[in-house]
Amino acid sequence: MEFRLPELGEGVNEGELVKWRVAVGDNVAHDQILCEIMTDKATIEIPSPFAGPVTELHHQEGDTVEVDSVLITYSGDGKEEAPVKKEEKKIEKKEVPVAQSTPQSNPPSVTVSAAPVVPSVGGKVSAAPSVRRLAREAGIDLLQVTGTGAGGRVTQSDVQKMIRGGGALAAGAPKFASRQVKPAGGERVIPFKGLRKQIAKKMRESKDKAAHFTYVEEADATALVRLRKQAKELGAAQGVKVTFLPFIMKAMAAALKQHPELNSIVDDENNQIIQKNDFNISLSIQTDDGLTAPVISAVGQKSILEIAAEIQDIVERARKNKLTMDDFKDGTITLTNAGSIGGLFSTPVINYPQVAILGFNKIFRKPVVRNVRGVEKVVIRDWTYFSISLDHRVVDGAIAAEFMKTLIRYVENPSLLLLDTL
Repeated sequence: MEFRLPELGEGVNEGELVKWRVAVGDNVAHDQILCEIMTDKATIEIPSPFAGPVTELHHQEGDTVEVDSVLITYSGDGKEEAPVKKEEKKIEKKEVPVAQSTPQSNPPSVTVSAAPVVPSVGGKVSAAPSVRRLAREAGIDLLQVTGTGAGGRVTQSDVQKMIRGGGALAAGAPKFASRQVKPAGGERVIPFKGLRKQIAKKMRESKDKAAHFTYVEEADATALVRLRKQAKELGAAQGVKVTFLPFIMKAMAAALKQHPELNSIVDDENNQIIQKNDFNISLSIQTDDGLTAPVISAVGQKSILEIAAEIQDIVERARKNKLTMDDFKDGTITLTNAGSIGGLFSTPVINYPQVAILGFNKIFRKPVVRNVRGVEKVVIRDWTYFSISLDHRVVDGAIAAEFMKTLIRYVENPSLLLLDTL
């Protein structure tokens, strides 16, 4: 009897086999997990609709498997424990987001030989561990060095003099000569599959289809820092962690309302640009296995604390591999934040078929010139940069600049967000 890969979701025709959960000879029970299949959205556990021993596995881990192709051959009386009608082939499945830690085959271990050291001429030498390390890294045998410390102990100064060529050789020691050091060699082979392969596929698709360009602007974040500090205290009282991201999302929604071209999806197959009315912001989250981008929906209709609570929940679930397919639906624009790591700004890759991705970068203290009661003075302000990558097929440079101008007006005057109705 044959078991074929069932439907994985609307519009999904294939997936990557990331792990077998059974082997040939296993006596499989009904509803036992057979394997894990990764699509560009999520990793799906495939349960068994039959009971009986497995006689053949038709694919290897890492293979791309098409829907309705044979996965497993099994033996038995030919009857499935819970028959599945062909029109009901879409299975009940436990969905795990792409960003989950998908088990992968361990890379082969590699033995790396240490760099050679100059051999000793015999005997023992008195030296501290730090001195021995310095000598070892420099390729110097301590027995070649005359110690000037108490009792002939070799000091760091003695070794450093030897490195510079001015040190004294120990009695009977051969004159130190430079040596050729060969690279230790070795390598680590990492299978290009699972989440990393899916990320590569999405990035390549985005670069192949969207005409990327990036626009960068700076902003005075002093008022934002002050308001966020107040909101952080209010949020803490309610058990909500308030970061800068809810404010940036609200500013994005307010700016998108005035520049809807950026809140669009490209349908290349039907030659259409679809502008969305809802502001559903995909948030790029770094997990142990790579990036994922679940969605905070209807941002314009929510308060700062509501958005903060949703971000807190979705980040925690992303890092615990508990997101579902519903968390990825209907994103209209993406926000990525590398500010906690550093760097002035980035040139992010568009989350295709969206047409825009905003990069929010670190906030830092900076001296700037300000007009204070008619006099120019140098003052210290909180500063940041925003970088936005756009699909030039849909968004012109002038529109991008106007969007950024509007966005930064809200960032520099965040109290306006409390007055705006979206």
